[in-house]
Amino acid sequence: MFTSRTIIFASLSFLAGANACVQCPATVKDGVSAIKVYDVTTDSQTTFCMYYNSNDANGDGPTIFCQYHTRNGQFIDGHKSCARTATVKEDDCRT
Repeated sequence: MFTSRTIIFASLSFLAGANACVQCPATVKDGVSAIKVYDVTTDSQTTFCMYYNSNDANGDGPTIFCQYHTRNGQFIDGHKSCARTATVKEDDCRT
């Protein structure tokens, strides 16, 4: 009986985290400019936040990528100016 309760608890804990999603920081700094997020790609394990500087004089400003763990918002990889953690929402990620 103990094993059944443990399995059920573990399953419910996993499902609670399955709806989690990372809110990418609205901007990152590239030197002195604040660059706004323009695209987010996410799956069950990682979230990629992409930033593009459309205000660059040439119109072809740098693209910065930041990668985070979807469940806990911890930084995985990316530009040195990426935040080391991102906010994780536990509810509907589409809002």
